[in-house]
Amino acid sequence: MSVFTFTKKIPKISHLIAVAIMFFSLSNVYAQDGENLFKANCASCHKIDKKLVGPALQGVRDRWEEEANLILWIKNSQDYLKNNSDDSYASGLYEQYNKSIMPAQALSDDEVVAVLDYIDAWQPATPVAAAAPAGAAGPVDAGEDYTFYWLLAFALVLIIVIRVLIDVRKSVRSVMVEVKGEEAAPEDSMGMVEQLFYWFKQNKKFTAFATIIVIVALAFQGWNALLSIGVYQGYEPEQPIKFSHKIHAGDNAISCVYCHHSAEKGKHSGIPSVNVCMNCHTGISSGKVYGTEEISKIYEAAGWNPETSSYENPQKPIKWVRIHNLPDFAYFNHSQHVVVGQVECQTCHGPVQEMDVLYQYSELTMGWCINCHRETNVKMKDNGYYDQLQKDLKEVYKEEGIEEFKVEHIGGLECAKCHY
Repeated sequence: MSVFTFTKKIPKISHLIAVAIMFFSLSNVYAQDGENLFKANCASCHKIDKKLVGPALQGVRDRWEEEANLILWIKNSQDYLKNNSDDSYASGLYEQYNKSIMPAQALSDDEVVAVLDYIDAWQPATPVAAAAPAGAAGPVDAGEDYTFYWLLAFALVLIIVIRVLIDVRKSVRSVMVEVKGEEAAPEDSMGMVEQLFYWFKQNKKFTAFATIIVIVALAFQGWNALLSIGVYQGYEPEQPIKFSHKIHAGDNAISCVYCHHSAEKGKHSGIPSVNVCMNCHTGISSGKVYGTEEISKIYEAAGWNPETSSYENPQKPIKWVRIHNLPDFAYFNHSQHVVVGQVECQTCHGPVQEMDVLYQYSELTMGWCINCHRETNVKMKDNGYYDQLQKDLKEVYKEEGIEEFKVEHIGGLECAKCHY
């Protein structure tokens, strides 16, 4: 073939390549559209690998004799049954699911085929090991702390060095006694401990200073130890179910009060009942981190059988371990802070939307609460609860020119507010 002939054929070849690229691009688009169409139209009632409201869809093409009939069934099952009453498989499917009618789907034939292609190509997700969120502020397991062992090793090395120096000093003095005829020092005949006490006795000012430093350091450590009694900042107990706030409140943006609904209505935020979990998990039986392992514990507590989609087993309590717990003599009302004060949950509980494992983020001490009351502005604007109070406070503090009022200005530092 001459170069000229080949050159003439280049446009035709380029056209073929363009058509091929377009074909593969359309294939990818249809595959992507199939997934989106499935999620938008089918996922509320069907799972691919498990029964939900309707049957599992894996292998659905193989269960129908003709794909054209399957497409008609998906688009409008009622019309299909009317026009194909002799289809025993379709009639049996209708009877099996208690004559519940599948809604008609406003999809074209090509879109239905795209959904079926997506179902055929679907593969179950492989659970991945849970990883700590990057930059998380919570407790990090950095392995065993070897600080004590390093200090112990340093102390042993120091004792050995001191012992060697004492022996060297004693040897030098012995030589000096023999060569120059000097008198032996009193400490030369003493043991190591006796020499130490003898040195302290000879250096009384240094001994007194060192003693004061040690006493102050011990007193400081003791004071800090006393202050930490009853403070459980960083407390991270193991729960009976590995519940991730990061997945629920973070990735899926579920509002805190959807689960902790009593936080807006009363003193306690409340632990969600298993029925709240089942609002979503009747249809979500596998997680992206632990697969079915943890969700199966929810099913066991609720008495739910995912195979039959019914509550047929005895219910069992979930023994959650409480993390945030104030003393009995301290009063705290969630609704007062969440509804009236419009305080974000993260103010006290930290970035829960980033926590795979929940822990106590704040100190929750009296001093911590008082500092918050001293620093936090009361959100009075467009808050009918404070309309009259704002007028009264402006009158009281008009000479001081205060416009933004802190919680302390409305009695937030009074003892009886929290202790009564």
